Amino acid sequence: MIRLFCLLVLVAAFCAGAAKVETFTVATSAPNNRRLEFAVRLPERITPQSRIMVLFGGRNWKAAQTLKAYRFDRLADRYGLVLLAPSFFNDDYWEPEKWSGRALFNAVARVEKKYGVPQKQLLYFGYSAGGQCANLFYNYAPHRVGAWGAHGCGVYFPFRGNKFTRPAPALLSCGLGDDVRFEISRTFAFNYREKGGRLLWLTLPGGHELNPKVLEVARTFFAEWLDRVPPRFVADDESGIVYPVSQAESIDPEYRNYLSEKIKGLVRP
Repeated sequence: MIRLFCLLVLVAAFCAGAAKVETFTVATSAPNNRRLEFAVRLPERITPQSRIMVLFGGRNWKAAQTLKAYRFDRLADRYGLVLLAPSFFNDDYWEPEKWSGRALFNAVARVEKKYGVPQKQLLYFGYSAGGQCANLFYNYAPHRVGAWGAHGCGVYFPFRGNKFTRPAPALLSCGLGDDVRFEISRTFAFNYREKGGRLLWLTLPGGHELNPKVLEVARTFFAEWLDRVPPRFVADDESGIVYPVSQAESIDPEYRNYLSEKIKGLVRP
């Protein structure tokens, strides 16, 4: 009887702290997305510091697959982040001006109202087609986004006619073997910095796959943005040399890659 009681106590404690994942739908005008499903993963607690983080999966991924693949649960519980993932399917969903941008913000408003999430700037992260969404949705409504990140992305917004005056902090990463996307991403990174943006650009081993190192770096990037961790180093992306951050002005703006102590340890051991 005592053993059974202890077991029940442990189960109850586990359930009380377990994350809650729910799904809901948003009506849209897109033929393949009439009832667009979203998955929302709630943290252990909603606090005044909570905010929504939108996770865009690979092309046509289901929302549940995205939440499982990205493994942002620990980050979400630490910072009270509400993880929101859409189950987009075709219909040019990566072009937010057509229909998907409105659908996303309808979902965001519903989550904020239902769960009492503070109305704060969003965080975006995506892989492959999801990375395309992360940057195009940022450009669609830049004032709604605090920081964004993308891995293995091959399509970015043009810099003409932008709605922002100073780009939000961003993370871009790409595998060295992902040749075409690598060149496109690197060029975008340099242009983003020239426009005044602080962008962390990382080249990683491998090709187009989503590997654990990518996700570890992404989780660290967003954690440090939330904690306002200042950089201690700056790498020159042209020469590859790493300097103390005090020497940043000696590097051309497009090549300045600011690194925290932890990020430097992850990518430049």
